[in-house]
Amino acid sequence: MRNLAQQIYGKQLTEYSKKQTQKQKNGYSSRLGWVFVSKDFTKETTKAVRTYGSLFNISKDYTYFTPNTFYRNDLRRLSTLRWINAMSIDIDVKNGENEGMTLPDVQESITQAGLPMPSLIVQTQSKGFHVHWFLEQPKRASDKLNAHYSRIQTCMAEMIHGDVHAVGPERLFRLPTDENTVFHSQNRVSFDTLCEWFQLVQEQDQVDVHTYKKGFCKGYESLLKHPAVQKILEGVTKGKRDTACYTLALAYKAAGYDEKTAEAHLHNWNQKNVPQMRQIEVKRKVKSAYNGRFHAPSAKKIRELSGMLFSYVIWEEAKPREERTYSHIEEWEGDVLAFIRAQGGQVSGSQRDLAEQITSSVDAEKKIPYATFKKVIARLEEQEILSKKVSGKGRGASTELCIIDEVKARRTQSEVSKIEKDHAPKNNGLNSNTIKDTVVGGTALPLSTGSSLALSKDTVTLVSVPTFSTFSKPAPIPGNVPSAFVRALYNRSFVDGRFIFRAWGKIQLAFKAFGITYHSLAATDDYIRLAVDAVALTVEKKGSMIAGDFQGDERFLKYLFGTMKGLFANYRSDQLTQFVEEIMDLGDITLSHVGMELEDELTVARVVDRELVETKLAEIEREQSARQRRKHYHNHSAFDLNSSLNQFKLFVKTDD
Repeated sequence: MRNLAQQIYGKQLTEYSKKQTQKQKNGYSSRLGWVFVSKDFTKETTKAVRTYGSLFNISKDYTYFTPNTFYRNDLRRLSTLRWINAMSIDIDVKNGENEGMTLPDVQESITQAGLPMPSLIVQTQSKGFHVHWFLEQPKRASDKLNAHYSRIQTCMAEMIHGDVHAVGPERLFRLPTDENTVFHSQNRVSFDTLCEWFQLVQEQDQVDVHTYKKGFCKGYESLLKHPAVQKILEGVTKGKRDTACYTLALAYKAAGYDEKTAEAHLHNWNQKNVPQMRQIEVKRKVKSAYNGRFHAPSAKKIRELSGMLFSYVIWEEAKPREERTYSHIEEWEGDVLAFIRAQGGQVSGSQRDLAEQITSSVDAEKKIPYATFKKVIARLEEQEILSKKVSGKGRGASTELCIIDEVKARRTQSEVSKIEKDHAPKNNGLNSNTIKDTVVGGTALPLSTGSSLALSKDTVTLVSVPTFSTFSKPAPIPGNVPSAFVRALYNRSFVDGRFIFRAWGKIQLAFKAFGITYHSLAATDDYIRLAVDAVALTVEKKGSMIAGDFQGDERFLKYLFGTMKGLFANYRSDQLTQFVEEIMDLGDITLSHVGMELEDELTVARVVDRELVETKLAEIEREQSARQRRKHYHNHSAFDLNSSLNQFKLFVKTDD
C-alpha cells in the first residue's frame, strides 16, 4: 500500500507529521494535501490523513480513499480540492447493469474507446471495477479545471460502461489491496493527453461514430473491413497517395496477404485515386512495406487519411521469463541483490566489471546488460535498499555497492521470485497480459482471494510498433552510448540497439561538423543534454514508436542530424555572446590574463571545442583593439581641447 500511495501522491504527503515548532519555523506548506479515507461513505467514519505512516497504519481498517487530495482536513468538497492526481472511473454492476463483466471486458472497452492503458484496476465487492489513470504530473485544482475534469470523466464513463453519475474529482473509491487489485502497471498519462482524447471524441460525435463502435478494430484480420480503412480504399487525392499506399500495404501485410496479392489489390485501388500514382510507385510502396521493419499500419495515419476515429490493440499473453529475449527490470533487481548478498552484502569495482558478473537466475548464460544494470542500481537507490559510492573518475572509477536495508532487500527478492513462479499463463483471460500497439502494458492479476501483489514491482513492458522486424530479435543496447541518450529513445519505445547506435552515430556526425570529437562529446554534460533535446524535437516532427506516428528510420535520423547541428550552433552562439558580455566588464590586466589562459588551452593536445576557444581569443583581441582605439581617441580629443583652451587664453590676454 505504501509504494502505491507514493506512486499516486508523491510529495503531497510526508513520512511523518510535522511538530508544532517546525510549523512555526517553516510555515504551512501549500504543496501538501489531505487524503480522506472512509469505512462506509458516512461522515462519522471518514478520516483525513497527511502522512504515509498514518495512511499505511489505518488502511487495514478502512475501505475507501480519495486519489486526489484536499487543503482542508474537515471538509471533503470540490471547493476544498488542492491536487488532482488521477482520473478515476466507477464501473458498477448494480441494478442489472454490466452483469457478468470480467477484467477482459473492461480491458476491451478501454481499447475500444481509444484510451491509454490504466495504471490500476480494483474489483469491488459487488464485482464492479474502479479504473484509475494516474497523471504524470499532478494538476493544481481550480474551478475551471475541476469542471473540465468532470466533463472528461463523464465522457470516459460513457465510453467504458462506467457510472456517469459517479463523477467528480472529490469522490471516494475502493482502497486497493493485494486481494482486490486485478491490474496494475506503472503507466501514467498526462492530463493533456486526456484532453486531446476528449476533444477527438467530441469531434467524432458530430458524425455517426456509433456505426463503427467508436473506431475500435479488433484484430489485424479485421483491419481491411474497418470503415476507416474502407474509406481510404475508396481512393484519395494528390498529397495523400504515397502515405495512403504505404499504410494500406501494411494493412494487407498485417492481415496476412502476400506481397504479390497486396500489390494487385493496390493497383486496383490506385485507379480510384485522383490523379493516379505511377504503377512503379505503387510497386515501390508495397515492396517497402513488406521488406521494412513495420508489421502493421499506424493507427494515427489511418485516422488522418480517413478523418475517422480508429484504434486497434492486440492483447497477447506475456511469456515466462525463460522464454523472453529480455528480462523485466524488476526480475533483474532480484538477481543484482542476490549477487551482492553472495559477496557478503557489499561489492566494489567498475560498474562494467560488476555487470559482467551478474547472470539471470533462470538462464546462467544470460548476463545483465550494462544499461539495465545502471537502471537497476538507480531504482534500488531510490528505494533506499542500496547505497552507491563512486571514487575516482573516468575509466579508473570504482563503484561501491552496499545493501543498507536487509529487510527491503529480502522482500524485493521474495516478491520477484513469487512473480516468476506464478508468471506462467497458458491462455488469454485473467492472467498476465502484454498489450501491443501504442500504449504501455502491465500485469493483470487473478481475481482469486489471497493473490499476492508487489505494488511497486509490477511487470511493465514498453511495447508499441518496434523499431525492428517482429520476426527477428532486437539487438542489445550498445554499452558505449551515453545512458541519458539511450533513455531518451528507449522511453519512446525505440528499443532496438541497432537503431539507437545509428541515432548516436548521427549525433556524433553533427558534432564532428563543428570539430567536436567523440570523447569530448561523451564527456561533456551540456553536449549530452543537447543530444537529448534533439531527440525530443525530432520526435515532435517525425513521430515516435510509442505514439504510433513514426515516419521511418531514414527520415527520423536525417532530421535528428539537422536538429542536432542547429541546437549546437545556437548553443555555441549563446556561449560566445555570454563570453563577450563578460569580458566587456573586465579590467585590462584581467582581460590579458584571460587571453593568456585561452592561448595555453589551445596548446593542449585535446581541446573540447577548439573553434570556440579560437573565436573567444579573437573576441579578446577585438576588445583590446577597441580599447586602444578608445584610449587614442580620448587622448587625442583631450590634446585638441587643451590646445583650444590655450589659444583662447592667449587671445583674451592679447585683447586686453
